[in-house]
Amino acid sequence: MATVNFQDLFDTLKTGVVDLAKGTVSDCVSEATTAGQNALVEMKADIEDWSMSIATGEMDIKDVEFLIAGRKELTEMHGLEQLGIAQIELDKFKNGMIDLIVGTISKVI
Repeated sequence: MATVNFQDLFDTLKTGVVDLAKGTVSDCVSEATTAGQNALVEMKADIEDWSMSIATGEMDIKDVEFLIAGRKELTEMHGLEQLGIAQIELDKFKNGMIDLIVGTISKVI
């Protein structure tokens, strides 16, 4: 069984959101960073549970990817929509968030 230092994983995710925002919604980096990090905070307990479930073999990464994709914190980023971010940029940011979480968990476990 893999050992997971969840705080390190979570800190990596929070830092990754900054890079993701810069690469996808360059006109609203600050707002996207805040929205992404807020979504992570709201999902923190679930991300920790899912990470532990992967580490123990109870779930695999595809299960986690499916669960993350359905989270309202990612699907409903109304604040960013109201800033006039193009839908394609917003979709890239949301999909990037999913990839960031899944990829980070995969690397750590």
